[in-house]
Amino acid sequence: MTSSRVTGAENSSADSANPEQISRRSPEQAGKQRAEPGAGGGKADRAGSGGAATSDSADSADTGDVLAASVARVRRAAGLTLSAVAARAGVSPAYISQMESGTANPTVRTLGQIADALGATPAELLGGGDRPGTVAAAPGFAPRFAPAPLLARTDGHHGIFDLTAPGASRIGARLLHADLGDHDHPTAHAGEEFVLVLAGSCRVTVAGTARLLRPADSCHLAATDEHHFTDASDDLLMLVVLTEE
Repeated sequence: MTSSRVTGAENSSADSANPEQISRRSPEQAGKQRAEPGAGGGKADRAGSGGAATSDSADSADTGDVLAASVARVRRAAGLTLSAVAARAGVSPAYISQMESGTANPTVRTLGQIADALGATPAELLGGGDRPGTVAAAPGFAPRFAPAPLLARTDGHHGIFDLTAPGASRIGARLLHADLGDHDHPTAHAGEEFVLVLAGSCRVTVAGTARLLRPADSCHLAATDEHHFTDASDDLLMLVVLTEE
């Protein structure tokens, strides 16, 4: 029995001597141990705390789980490997792995280094929510591989081609051939708009500012500003891209 206790102490010392060693515990086991601080410490520890230690440990476990999930999510979204993040943060890849499994307990300084390496802030990682500027993933849809399908050839619209794949919702792309569609009079709508003249010419007016566009000229505008197109040449060919938001 004495030999067993000594062996356990040696293993504990070895773990503490290398804080970046990959833990063999699963995230579930690690979370359970954090949530039960009295495990291995005897009933006296739990009784003496009056329940406060259990509450504090539960909060710590929740924070650790949120941090672990945030680090993994942000790293994958950025397309970074464990080694890349580790090199930027000045720690080992094993330590980043521990962060993502919830078995590491970083200092404020180390957390800051890892957040910088991920292009985030400590608050974003601890908050667990989406980072500023992020949006939900767009719904999936099949790619379109085909000549541009004609969108309209009625009521005077003789050359508007819809380039967007069926089912796409966040952007729309159209090719206009000598046809300005519903943008031949002042209009405004949500999102942004980008136009590129490929051939011919037309005049664009945005919030009172007018400009003649010729081949290779473009205009990127906030679609919430009143805008319209006029003076389209007979050979006008223009690419128009609109966003949903």
